Amino acid sequence: MSDPAPTPPIGERVRAARRAKGLALGALAGLIGRSTGWMSMVENGHLPLDKRSDIAAIAEVLEVSADSLLGEPADDVSARLPTISLVQLREVLHEYAVDEPPDVPVRSLDQTARDLAMLDDQLRRTDYDAMMRTLPGVMAELHAGAHLPEPQRSEALRQLITVCGLSVIVMRHFGQSDLAWISGDRSRQAALALGDPVWSAAAAYHRAHARPSASLSRALLSSPRVADELEPHIGDDPMAHQVYGMLRLSAALASQVSGDHAEAQRHAREAADIASRAETPDDPQAWELFGVSNVGVWRTMLAVEAGDPGEAMRISDTVQTGALASKNRRASLHMDRFRALHMLGRHRAAARELQKAERLSPAQVRYSPLVRETVRHMTSVKDPVLRGIAWRMGVI
Repeated sequence: MSDPAPTPPIGERVRAARRAKGLALGALAGLIGRSTGWMSMVENGHLPLDKRSDIAAIAEVLEVSADSLLGEPADDVSARLPTISLVQLREVLHEYAVDEPPDVPVRSLDQTARDLAMLDDQLRRTDYDAMMRTLPGVMAELHAGAHLPEPQRSEALRQLITVCGLSVIVMRHFGQSDLAWISGDRSRQAALALGDPVWSAAAAYHRAHARPSASLSRALLSSPRVADELEPHIGDDPMAHQVYGMLRLSAALASQVSGDHAEAQRHAREAADIASRAETPDDPQAWELFGVSNVGVWRTMLAVEAGDPGEAMRISDTVQTGALASKNRRASLHMDRFRALHMLGRHRAAARELQKAERLSPAQVRYSPLVRETVRHMTSVKDPVLRGIAWRMGVI
């Protein structure tokens, strides 16, 4: 059997969208503040289009979604990529609703809470197969639990928000943006039914990250406002502080992708300050692992997006990776170190960083359109580690 064809690069999608709009190459370049030469090299695959802000700007001018430019791995390369069964989860998300009780028996909420703790542990270990054997059933139960009498109803809604957040992460790691978005919106619906400002903010965070950040979705752009609205409700609640901190990091990302580097830095500093004042700077039980080390992971990514690879490496060197109680967060750090080292022209060192990330979280690496675009640009590098990863991503 012959090898499947590589997936098309982002530059080809940009060219097709530009021609469909009837826009000249130079006109597109001018509208996004780039040179015609730069735009030409992107379309011809000589430069990687791997910064969220550039993708967002091009998508806006061409009036297409950033999702369509990023694309997903084609079906013909799926055999090279990690897979999970989506049948049950898709059924739950498509068939059930918060305001319509499904005919599903509900176990004790103590039991579903134990399942949620197990699912969270499996996510941290990137054991997605195990997650998908349990997550859909728990999600179905909690839809039914949302119609129990109080106080069980409120507890079921909190748990439903939590399981939807877990679903968002897994679906994003596997390139399933549509299911991630439904999961994020289901979290929002549960939060509306609950009526608690902290949990509403938590659900807003899930929704903000249900689509690629280059899409600049309204949910992501709303992060600064949601954080501002949450601030008066923080009090002494550790979870409230953690949700607030993660929303500030989301606001930083939204600002950076929008091209406002100063505002991105302001939000990131606020998040870092919140993390440094916590009783436990890297609490392994913190909501979304908010803490000093995770803030460092986010700031590394922001520096890469700002086009400052030296600063990204400096920040990443200060991150205590042992304090990150999750393989996928450690993988994220190595992925951004990979991008920074590529920008610095240190391609072999970059390949080793990506290898570390792939060993920690294969799906997260191989389904990342930004990483895939950078790897595609590096295929001329005669490095067996890099070429192995490129083959597994369907790039060569």
